Amino acid sequence: MLVDARTLPHNHTIQADICIVGAGAAGITLACDLIGSAKTVAVLEGGDLAISSESQSVYQGEVVGHAYTPLDRDRLRFLGGTTNHWSGSCRPFQSSDFEAWPFGAEVMDAYYRRAQTVCQLGPYSYDPQDWKSAEAVPIDFPAGARLRSGVFQYSPPTRFGSVYRDQLTSAHNVTVYLNANVIDIETHEGSNEVTGLKVACFSGTRMRARARQYVLAAGGIETPRLLLNANQVRSAGLGNENDLVGRYFMDHPLVPGAATILADASRLEWPFYDHHLVGQHLIEGYFCATDEVQRKEGLPPFSIGLRSAAAAAAIFNDYELPESLRKRLSTDTANNLAFYVSRLITRAQSSWDWMYNQLWRAPPGQYLTFYSCGPDPNPDSRVTLSDTVDVLGMRRVKLDWRLPPDFEAKMRRAHELLAQELGGMGLARVRLESSATGFDPMQELAHGHHHMGTLRMQIDPRQGVVDENCRVHSLANLFIAGSAVFPSYACDDPTMTIVALSLRLSDHLKSLVG
Repeated sequence: MLVDARTLPHNHTIQADICIVGAGAAGITLACDLIGSAKTVAVLEGGDLAISSESQSVYQGEVVGHAYTPLDRDRLRFLGGTTNHWSGSCRPFQSSDFEAWPFGAEVMDAYYRRAQTVCQLGPYSYDPQDWKSAEAVPIDFPAGARLRSGVFQYSPPTRFGSVYRDQLTSAHNVTVYLNANVIDIETHEGSNEVTGLKVACFSGTRMRARARQYVLAAGGIETPRLLLNANQVRSAGLGNENDLVGRYFMDHPLVPGAATILADASRLEWPFYDHHLVGQHLIEGYFCATDEVQRKEGLPPFSIGLRSAAAAAAIFNDYELPESLRKRLSTDTANNLAFYVSRLITRAQSSWDWMYNQLWRAPPGQYLTFYSCGPDPNPDSRVTLSDTVDVLGMRRVKLDWRLPPDFEAKMRRAHELLAQELGGMGLARVRLESSATGFDPMQELAHGHHHMGTLRMQIDPRQGVVDENCRVHSLANLFIAGSAVFPSYACDDPTMTIVALSLRLSDHLKSLVG
């Protein structure tokens, strides 16, 4: 059932067994999985069925670290949350990606399989060879190669608020309250439990929510903001006994155009590493290091995808990236002449027939790399509170996103490996860009819009905010859903893992007595 909280009486109390704060990928997955269970569920969503400037304004905050998208633009605050502008990229974390987690990939596999369906994806297979087609095939790296291929599947993308709205509306044990903004989390002195939530509407109506278990599913920035603002009983905020709430903020740095690749465009390998259809499924291949090389060289998990120069130009137009890159896309086309000439000189053949077939029928392609990675978590990369308050009286956030000082060096090393592997196989020539080439890719540094890690999961409360079941260590009935609990991250969009973790949390909540 959907209820507009503005229609409820002042000082009304919402009662449920489980109260979920936030209706994005995590909150909706959790609520839908609890449909038909013995638990009554209340979902509190601060936004409405559509976006509004009033609700979005709550997300405004200060950015003091690396340049970052304005926070009220980086997330959407209405039913479905940020899935309303999600691109749909999915891949389960690999075994090596779980090394810092309290459990491994084998625990998550069953939940990833369920998440595959929730995210409306194709077959549960992420072996690149399973996705080769007549138009695109992955590179067959030889034994001992330092790189391998990976593959992302793309959801339609699933807009959770639209796709699962009917299920939520018709559920007998789940009620979604729209325009219900949580402004405080209540506890008592000496108690290890949450006793209730204070809820407010922009219209001025105030109410409370009471439950046996509470789940915060408001995202990697807003969830720590809620905990830090709940400081009436515990001055440092809830769950913050070890000064960990808000720390280890993570996002995927994204660098477009770190290298230019010149290759034979007629080969079927190159389309595999850009977006392409296999049947009805949108697929994207990528290059990454083998686990052995990643550990040996101390590289972060990374992915390198390709875009043709034309496709990249379109992407950059959409994102309004700097003129320097657009100029490069046009001027580099002329520089392809050197590639043609070099092929003529180095070839022993000189017949007109060869020239026609090689030069005109199979011209070289020009591609730009798209690099994304997951550097080691940094405790100084964090979310704190500023001195300004929003319209509901809550202190706003301050984001300090930091990257390691060796970020550029490791990005270049990843591209060096790519150049060596592709060159060694005779597939392509790779030019690493730098300020010396007239284009500095670090000037184009962007981010994946993925808020992660601020309430990290660790068994030891001195190392993390939540335990292996996503429960806040110091509070017996408060849980966190979403990417805020990630103790580390891969090179993937986090949505599929958010959904899988929410399904795991649902199973845990169902098992609790009472």
